[in-house]
Amino acid sequence: MSTRLVPALLLALIIPLASAQDSSTAGTPAEQISRLKAEAKKLRAQADSTYTTAEQECYRRFLVNACIDKEKQRRLDTVTEARKLEAEARRIDLAEKQRIAAESPGAKPPREAAAPSPDVTIQPASEAERIRAERDAAARRAEQDAAASRSAADSARSRQRGEAAAEAADRADQAARDRARYEERIRDYEEKKARDADGR
Repeated sequence: MSTRLVPALLLALIIPLASAQDSSTAGTPAEQISRLKAEAKKLRAQADSTYTTAEQECYRRFLVNACIDKEKQRRLDTVTEARKLEAEARRIDLAEKQRIAAESPGAKPPREAAAPSPDVTIQPASEAERIRAERDAAARRAEQDAAASRSAADSARSRQRGEAAAEAADRADQAARDRARYEERIRDYEEKKARDADGR
């Protein structure tokens, strides 16, 4: 975006703001509300279109992110002004509704809440106490059940480890016996072979 367009766009944004502030004081409340909403909508649309074109222009510059951040801030400033106009429109609308409600013949003034007396203490209901006691008892039972299941699982695992160790010891003993038998057969075979060789 050229530097000549930026002041023109800012001027285009500032002039509607000034005219909206001047025009918000004239006319009926409904006219003021619609005028303020229209100005806010126009500001938002201008902010979006200005940001879109400025963002495209930023991609042609060297410091792209700084340029985009600056344009985002400008857009945010314009949207903030639009929000102020919308808030003013809501304030006028609310004031008008309150005025109409106050002028209606069947309107009752709002009742003031009675202040609580300082000496009143609130006692918990017996039903609430019973529910709380049941919840606590259920939580204790759940903890006990969890502890029991953990200890049962631990004892089952230790029993399985003991059985596995016993089986491993049995296999080791069987392997030692098999090795001893094999070595004995080898010795018998070698002795027989030596006897046969001497007998010839």
